[in-house]
Amino acid sequence: MSDLPATPRQPSRLLGFDLLRGYFLVAIVLNHLYWYPSGFDIVAARGGLFVTAAEGFFLLSGIILGIIRGRKLIAEPFKKAAGLLLNRGVQLYVASIILMVFFTLLGWWFFIDNPGLKPGIRPVDQPLVEVLWGALTYQYIYGWADFLRLYAIFLLVSPLALWLLRIKKWYVLLVLSIGAWALFPFATQTLPYSAELLMPISWQLIFFGGLTIGFYWNTIIEWWNKRTMHFRTVVVSTTVSVAISTILINVVLSQYSLFPSGIAEYLQTIHQNLIPFFNKEQLTLPRLLLFLVWIGFGYWIVHRLQAFIVRWFGWILIPFGSNSLYVYILHAFLVFFAHLLLQGQTPHFIFSFFGSLAILGLILLAIRTKFLMKIIPR
Repeated sequence: MSDLPATPRQPSRLLGFDLLRGYFLVAIVLNHLYWYPSGFDIVAARGGLFVTAAEGFFLLSGIILGIIRGRKLIAEPFKKAAGLLLNRGVQLYVASIILMVFFTLLGWWFFIDNPGLKPGIRPVDQPLVEVLWGALTYQYIYGWADFLRLYAIFLLVSPLALWLLRIKKWYVLLVLSIGAWALFPFATQTLPYSAELLMPISWQLIFFGGLTIGFYWNTIIEWWNKRTMHFRTVVVSTTVSVAISTILINVVLSQYSLFPSGIAEYLQTIHQNLIPFFNKEQLTLPRLLLFLVWIGFGYWIVHRLQAFIVRWFGWILIPFGSNSLYVYILHAFLVFFAHLLLQGQTPHFIFSFFGSLAILGLILLAIRTKFLMKIIPR
């Protein structure tokens, strides 16, 4: 139960991470569609868990960057690695602005009266220059690719983080990251921005924590393999047990409506009382700790069952995971129009099932045919 890779690997990508990230992206697509019941409810409990797939996406993205832009380029000049990160950050910044403005104008001109239009769009009579300025300064976010702004911001700051890692000041990076995360409650009280707009302050902890893990990935694996079998068994057994227990409890609480009325009311009360402790924008400590347990469990499953997962689900998880940003951006368009098509109505189970398959299939087809891959970031 405690076995992990016996020796460090040096590929540009780690298959297990791509499988996990592919799963997270499938969950994100299904949850943004929110066509439930659909038969895919089990993928992410209808988006009702205290931890979402987004946390996993950012952690794994940080880890992979730490490996391929950090440790793999350690012999290269810092300027080269930093340049690659900055170039990517600018690319995603521009993409996020274009998407926000595009979805805003589309909503204004064609779909403003459609009940399926995503909430949060600026008023139609607001001057376009104000919308543009809001988008450029990230004081306005709109569309189904809003987390792209977080990734862009983190990448633009990454050269500083990478420099600290290169000079072996990883502890300074983590202290700064934890300090920024701890300031989130004060920021919401003192700054004139919503908690959603201030998410970069809290969510950077996951990304830069992942960047640090990726940079020292081989060292971490070597350290783990030197621990005693008893130690590894206790750690893994505890992690798996706690993860399974908390996931089951969370699923039961979040799906309270499936139970008889008396039990449902009791479960709903517990669920509502717990929600503040797992605030998404703040990334509260309970949410963060629960995420760490669940991501550890996820990595254990992928490592133990990798051959099985690749055989039966690799056809979708690997393409999604290895083209993560492309999938995320493309899904924003498909989800946007899917909700407009149904005008905010919940579809029948049959439509939900085949509709969800169709959306996932279109994304997979786009990957296979490399549709606009020279334009859409991968």
